[in-house]
Amino acid sequence: MSWLTAELLSRGAATLAGLALGIAAAMSLLRTIVVPRMLRSTIADAVSRSVTGTTRALARVRKDYVKRDQVLAWAGPMILILQLITWLLLFLFAYGLLLYGTSDKDLGDALRQAGSSLFTLGFADVNTADQTIIDFIAAATGPIVIALMIGFLPTIYSSYLDREVAVNALSVPSGEPAWAPELLSRIALSGQVDQVGGLFENWTSVAARMRMSHSTYPVLLWVRSARPYRSYAVSLMSTLDAASLTLALAPSVAAPQAFRLLLQGTQTLEVLYIIASRRPIAPRIRPFTGEYDSMSTTRARLATRLSDLDRRIGAVAAATDQDAVLGMGRDAVHALHAIATKDITLPREEFDKAVELLRASGFPIDRDLDTAWENFQATRSRYEAVAYELFRTLDSPPAPWTGTRRIPTPTVYPHSALHLLQEQEPTTPNPAPPAADGDA
Repeated sequence: MSWLTAELLSRGAATLAGLALGIAAAMSLLRTIVVPRMLRSTIADAVSRSVTGTTRALARVRKDYVKRDQVLAWAGPMILILQLITWLLLFLFAYGLLLYGTSDKDLGDALRQAGSSLFTLGFADVNTADQTIIDFIAAATGPIVIALMIGFLPTIYSSYLDREVAVNALSVPSGEPAWAPELLSRIALSGQVDQVGGLFENWTSVAARMRMSHSTYPVLLWVRSARPYRSYAVSLMSTLDAASLTLALAPSVAAPQAFRLLLQGTQTLEVLYIIASRRPIAPRIRPFTGEYDSMSTTRARLATRLSDLDRRIGAVAAATDQDAVLGMGRDAVHALHAIATKDITLPREEFDKAVELLRASGFPIDRDLDTAWENFQATRSRYEAVAYELFRTLDSPPAPWTGTRRIPTPTVYPHSALHLLQEQEPTTPNPAPPAADGDA
């Protein structure tokens, strides 16, 4: 092979490689921050995996949870910054290879010229019309990428603030970290049991918005709360547990609102789990109907366990669960099926202690404990396993009733308002017995 032939092949291959690299970078950019759908990008996912893996490795050195949280808090922001840097570098090499393939420059000079155009510095000379066209496109690409990221950040942090406002508001009645029995206890002590339905309605809306924002912008999953013991995932779990306790103990309080929250919240936890486990939510080729898959029958069987509460609403739950499978990727459906068959691991003793706390706080209890426990198991089995896996992946605050962590971490309970009230009750001495008749 002559030198000229080798040169032509080298520059031709570089042109094709540059074109492919530029298309890949553009598609990654569009799929990640432009198209508002549940799309995944291999390039963006690789950056996310690298950052989260690094922060987890650094956090693992610290046994104290608060110190681990300080390290993990960098994951979300660093993903955004490194994604921008990655896209710019990919475009730099893409245009450098194109310039190398369409000119007589060596690769170093071609990259220098591409960088001059991409970042609009203008210090490199252009000799041919072909290179001028490539330089014009590169000069437009750099500002566009940066402008899209600048516009993307307000969207991300707007969704983050919307989520955190709800989390912060819940921290007052539920404590830090959030825990369902304490949430219902404080509501009962405040004489606001009639407001439970409104709380459930609000978090039904929060769960729906969270599912949409986090599936559209997966980086939100790794943007943690401003305080170490606050977490959107744990807060959502606490409201679902509160709904389950309400249905089990006092369905007359807010049964319709509790059912709606359970339906929305369960689907949200499932989507968050799929994103955290790095499985594609949406299929890459065709949707998976799940029509004849055991996933549908499994979820239907779990939903029918609610029939003791209300057979009609149990049927609604079964239909909702099967609808949620439509359009999902096969891997996502199989991942959900693998954990949908698990029974709850929360022991009966924990449930009984929670009932004692609620009874002492004045929360109405309409059912005997055995029946209430069966109903609580039926509702919690819909989301417990998914939530536990999500908490382990995110290293969420070690709140009660949230399972174990990858690094053994002591459970942290919120301060009990009931116990503080009991400690503050004045102790009065026993009054002296009345004097008998005739005593002086």
